[in-house]
Amino acid sequence: MVVLEAIVFWNGMIRVYLTSVQLGLKHRVLAALCGWIPLLNIWYLRKIIRITADEVEFETEKWELDTARAESEVCKTKYPILLVHGVFFRDFRYVNYWGRIPRELQRNGAALYYGQQQSAAAVEDSGRELAERIRQILAETGCGKVNIIAHSKGGLDSRAAIAHQGMAPYVASLTTINTPHRGCIFAEYLLEKIPAAARQKIADTYNAALKRLGDENPDFLAAVTDLTASACEQRNAVTPDAPGVFYQSVMSYCCKAQHGKFPLNMTYPIVKHFDGLNDGLVAVDSAKWGERFTLLEPRGKRGISHGDVVDLNRENIPGFDVREFYVSLAADLKNRGF
Repeated sequence: MVVLEAIVFWNGMIRVYLTSVQLGLKHRVLAALCGWIPLLNIWYLRKIIRITADEVEFETEKWELDTARAESEVCKTKYPILLVHGVFFRDFRYVNYWGRIPRELQRNGAALYYGQQQSAAAVEDSGRELAERIRQILAETGCGKVNIIAHSKGGLDSRAAIAHQGMAPYVASLTTINTPHRGCIFAEYLLEKIPAAARQKIADTYNAALKRLGDENPDFLAAVTDLTASACEQRNAVTPDAPGVFYQSVMSYCCKAQHGKFPLNMTYPIVKHFDGLNDGLVAVDSAKWGERFTLLEPRGKRGISHGDVVDLNRENIPGFDVREFYVSLAADLKNRGF
């Protein structure tokens, strides 16, 4: 009986370990530990089956929806979409910052490109990199313009490229996602409180690591400093919105610290103390920008964190289909003629 139970359990576990996205690290570890205890292993297998059954049902519905609307190409905008990442990340081919979103957009007709700017740099330096990237896309495709969808600091970088690097004629729209347009008070506080030697040590360690990963000249301190409230206030004064470019912004928030994965669960209470309602890093009031503002309200018990809003954790959140939200964003841009 013990042998038969073990066969049933490990047959099921190997299958879901190889195929499930929603199972997560916690359940994988606990299931492996329970796998050596008769009866308890069957109980945990049933729990795993419930999680993966919900995943199968959800993904089947997504597949059926995409199949039904395939010919409509609802995301086929007039101009290609340029996805611009936030600070401390890079555009890597096999570890996509945007999770499952790009594939969903492309499946529905979108033409996608990536910003490919360095992970950490001053806003103006990142703006120059993005301007060069836009020129490359225009030269390769002859598309005339791009639609930018930018997350976090990427929204500030994109505004700098438009306002200060001559990209206004070549950008049809800018959609910022959880971008700290008015900065982060908590970032300013931390920079003031952390000793200069410690700040420099952290910066040197980060810069050295990211150089090995491909950044030409990463600048940790410049990136963090440009996210402070005072730096954003000064930059906003000299970075007007360009006529002819459609600006809009999106923001989400968490209700509790545990709604965000590490380290957002650690930073959430700090940001709440200084900045108010937030997503673990950015305050809601800081993210409002442009002609239209969309606030993503959490449904039920689960909030939408700074990482959730770009599908960083590949998690199906009850009440918020992140992939479908980006489909709706692209569809709206298409309907607006962009």
